[in-house]
Amino acid sequence: MTARLVQVFTVGAILLAALSGATRASPTDFRRFAEPADQVLTADDLVERVLVENAGLASLRAAVDAAQARVVPAGALPDPQVAVDVAPRTVGGFDAPPGVDNNARISWSVSQAFPWPGTLGLRAAAARKEVAAATEGVADLRLRLVAATQSAYAEWRYVHRALAINATSQDLVDELRRVAEQHYAAGVAQQQDVLQAEVELQRLKRQALALERFKRVLRAKINALLNRDANDVLPPPQALPAPQALPAYSTLRGLSLASHPELAQVQRRIAANKDREALARKGFYPDFKVYGGSRGVMDPAEKRLYVGVGLSLPLNRSKYRARLDEAKADTLRLESELAERRAQLLSQLEQAYAAVEEARHSIALYENELLPLARENLSAARAEYGAGGGSFLDVIDAEQSELDAKLNLARVRADYFTARAELTRWIGGSLPEPATAAPSNEGSSDE
Repeated sequence: MTARLVQVFTVGAILLAALSGATRASPTDFRRFAEPADQVLTADDLVERVLVENAGLASLRAAVDAAQARVVPAGALPDPQVAVDVAPRTVGGFDAPPGVDNNARISWSVSQAFPWPGTLGLRAAAARKEVAAATEGVADLRLRLVAATQSAYAEWRYVHRALAINATSQDLVDELRRVAEQHYAAGVAQQQDVLQAEVELQRLKRQALALERFKRVLRAKINALLNRDANDVLPPPQALPAPQALPAYSTLRGLSLASHPELAQVQRRIAANKDREALARKGFYPDFKVYGGSRGVMDPAEKRLYVGVGLSLPLNRSKYRARLDEAKADTLRLESELAERRAQLLSQLEQAYAAVEEARHSIALYENELLPLARENLSAARAEYGAGGGSFLDVIDAEQSELDAKLNLARVRADYFTARAELTRWIGGSLPEPATAAPSNEGSSDE
């Protein structure tokens, strides 16, 4: 079990290290705990808290705002230009023919550049699609955060159940030790029975130490998600929900391909890059400039005003072909990335679906078969030993079997909750409501 705890801790640390916290009052006010037993931590409360002010989400939302702010400039004309110049040798007067003023000759001009028709619209369209891509990025991170938070919550629930089970087992073994001592004092049992009970009790205490360490690790990770001190008090978790039947895999596959933000983000970027391809083609056409002004050195004054139209000469065609090739290559890269992400998404979806189904059936197996059998085995072993006809080692073995069954049931319940959270992440939204729910003993007498 210690190896399992190390494995869970390692995976959780890698996943959650990049995800940091949130703070805001919610139905469970995490900053006002005086008596943790007075409140219960629910998965929904924890997820809500993490999503409110998470640093990663705040960063991506700011990126969306920045992308949105680029839309207007992208579709705007260049600023008009104004130029003023003076003929230096006319300053202070100069010799001029009769009837011609000899004031300083000042010229001015105003010009406005116009790109080829359609260019500004394409720039604005590409910018708007980048906004949509950034928005999908926020949605994708939100899905990852929810799954990671729910996984941490499942582990928080597991460690509380495991500690409660361990405490119950310690009480049981302590009782068995007293029975063994009585039998030994009466001369109907060996000292080895007492020693076996003591060894088992110390083993359970060692297990409790590992669980307490794991509990501290989880508390620190959850507090980091909540942007709190690592050792701040957290309330105990609520019981995990009962397992539920899943919709058909084909249904979830369709939902994932149709609406997952990870795919939508790449699709938006492909659309934006298509606009950039069109922009690159516009580069083969000239830009225009309309201008007008007054040439102060012209005489008479009626000749000074002028207007005109200019245009660029895109003679270096290789430069514009290179830009178009770059845009096409970027589009091809994004299309390949989309195909890769789609394949990875479906792979993760299949794995998550299989994990949920395995955990759901494992819960039913432990609840309906393994745990009842382990209890019956322990009860029979105790009764036989109490009657003086059984081995104390059989009692200890039966106790260990029941303990393992209880811990494994708590483990698969947590695994089910985590796997379902991952499945929700990979379909890109909430699971469709099932028609029926599978039975569960979560929160029943085995607690």
